[in-house]
Amino acid sequence: MLYSLVSMLKLYSYEYDMVKEKSLSVIFLIIFFNEWQEFPPQSKLDPAVYGDQTSKMTEKDLETNLEGLTVDKETEGVNIVERAIKDQRLFILDHHDAFMPFLRKINESKSSKAYATRTILFLKDDGTLKPLAIELSLPRQDRRQLGADSKVILPANQAGVESTIWLLAKAHVIVNDSCYHQLISHWSEL
Repeated sequence: MLYSLVSMLKLYSYEYDMVKEKSLSVIFLIIFFNEWQEFPPQSKLDPAVYGDQTSKMTEKDLETNLEGLTVDKETEGVNIVERAIKDQRLFILDHHDAFMPFLRKINESKSSKAYATRTILFLKDDGTLKPLAIELSLPRQDRRQLGADSKVILPANQAGVESTIWLLAKAHVIVNDSCYHQLISHWSEL
């Protein structure tokens, strides 16, 4: 059965549904449970070739959705994002480096457009995962400048344009995860 874009976005209108489906992906589990120690996320791409690919996400982007996580006496002096990483409550689905080298070529096509994505997920007290932020990145338009033009998308508090942008950002994450899964799980077997 084929879904229209609208139908597909309705399927992922709740963060829980998006994370639940992605957590069932084999590749997602491999990436998901890799240790993540630094914030903001760093790229492993060669800066001489690709420029600065460091994430544009800030602690402020994440803090508002950490559901009351606070710094206690034991972790005094440590910011809340560092604490969440240390307590293994923040995870990343990072398809940035896998896609960035190919985006200029993909986006030159008239029929295809894509972003490199990074998604930060928070492990809630009830054991479910909640996406906190999605970073969409493109290579700079000016070929003489290295680096990425990135935009951080946060969950919307109410229906409207921001809510639609959040849904579209989640759709990019889902497509990247699916493509990455197909390439690694199936093509790498050849």
